[in-house]
Amino acid sequence: MQGARAKVQDAISEGVQPLRRALQLAQLAEQCAARLLGVGASGAQNLETSFKYRLYKNDEHEFVVSTGFEIEWGGSGAQGVGAERFNTYTPTIYFGKGFGDLPVDWIRPFAITGQVGYAIPAKSATITVSTDEDSGDQIINTELNPRVLVWGGSLQYSMPYLKSAVFDYNLPDFVNHLVPIMEASLQTPVSNVGTSGAVTTGTINPGLLWTGQYMQFGVEALIPVNRQSGSSVGVIAQLHFYLDDIAPTTFGRPIFSNSMTSGRPTLGY
Repeated sequence: MQGARAKVQDAISEGVQPLRRALQLAQLAEQCAARLLGVGASGAQNLETSFKYRLYKNDEHEFVVSTGFEIEWGGSGAQGVGAERFNTYTPTIYFGKGFGDLPVDWIRPFAITGQVGYAIPAKSATITVSTDEDSGDQIINTELNPRVLVWGGSLQYSMPYLKSAVFDYNLPDFVNHLVPIMEASLQTPVSNVGTSGAVTTGTINPGLLWTGQYMQFGVEALIPVNRQSGSSVGVIAQLHFYLDDIAPTTFGRPIFSNSMTSGRPTLGY
């Protein structure tokens, strides 16, 4: 049972991160309106890719640590929601810990995940040119692009794990696929900040995931942590497909290993 739960944490730490790095179908419309525009906005954020390597895994204590390198591809998203025009590179450390090794049954389905990364923009500054309406003179504006500490984590309760590894309460099948989650996503500028200062911004995101054999769907609220993060509550919804289960001999095959490990959380089947 604990080995199965370790597979859940391995998946979380190595790519199945709830609502954070999946296929971005709807993204931060209300939050971006509050933080960037002051009016309604919609569109996709920049495309992101991640390369990850597991450093350590302990099946008995359901603990895993991974390192990764993420790339945000500038210009691939919509400027209307604040997608930058330059690439950003983020080396990151991830961890996941399940509580299945504890003796109290109701605690065992809990799990925590976390990550700490250092975002490095490809351009240290963005220069824009505008024209003064009165004089006709050109105005050159320089905006510094800070390097940012990206950090956060989640607390979640796995109903699939409750059924498969603790006790089957004969709940409806839909409920047995749910994972309630509380997530935090925060950013702290640490260098090249100019006069804006190093103010931490981010959101607290309560939500709900539904996990199936080939996909995961989730919805979260986006609650700003302070005034600098925004003044309105937003919503994010994402859909994640498990390509290693859908196409295990092609897209799902590991590049550097012959072993095949499912990317989806264990559901007991």
